[in-house]
Amino acid sequence: MKSRICAVIGIGVFFAFVAWWMKPGVHQTPSRMEASEMSSAVADAAPEVISSVNEKADPSNPATQPSAPARKPGAGKPHAASARDLTFPLLATDPPAGPAARRVSDVAPDAAQDFDKIALMFRDYRTIAGENPVGTNAEIMKAMMGDNPKGAKLGPPAGLRLNENGELIDRWGTSYFFHQLTKDLMEIRSAGPDRRMWNDDDLIED
Repeated sequence: MKSRICAVIGIGVFFAFVAWWMKPGVHQTPSRMEASEMSSAVADAAPEVISSVNEKADPSNPATQPSAPARKPGAGKPHAASARDLTFPLLATDPPAGPAARRVSDVAPDAAQDFDKIALMFRDYRTIAGENPVGTNAEIMKAMMGDNPKGAKLGPPAGLRLNENGELIDRWGTSYFFHQLTKDLMEIRSAGPDRRMWNDDDLIED
């Protein structure tokens, strides 16, 4: 009797489970059409995802590379010493490098007398101003003609003359080049007989 009851209960439970299982929406396998639509959606999205990944990983694309950190202006640049770093600055335009000039006292005794007169003119200027003048030939001669702290007229030296630009010229008609080496030392340079500056025919005295 008990076994029959158990059998009936078991059969009832089995049919109840089957009925529940067959109920719409429970453990239902997607239809072919639904599966096709899902595959299409995944396929459409895949290129965008792959493209995004490739862009991030592509080293040849500058747009995908991380930007370098901003550098402060002038950072990492070595400081090159200039003439203005000196206690007594040189001229803003220093003479170019070139062949060695000749000392005027060694090769042109007559011209050496002109150099001596110019050196005395600079010495007199240092006496009243405390240092050599700075500037071009014309600017320096302007200072010698009275544009100085004392208003003294110190030039041009006797026997020497200025050209139409107010520059002191040598005996060959070429402007002298004056280079302030220090506050007490001035280089005087002449283009020499060939009248061409910055070659081995030049004459100097300091």
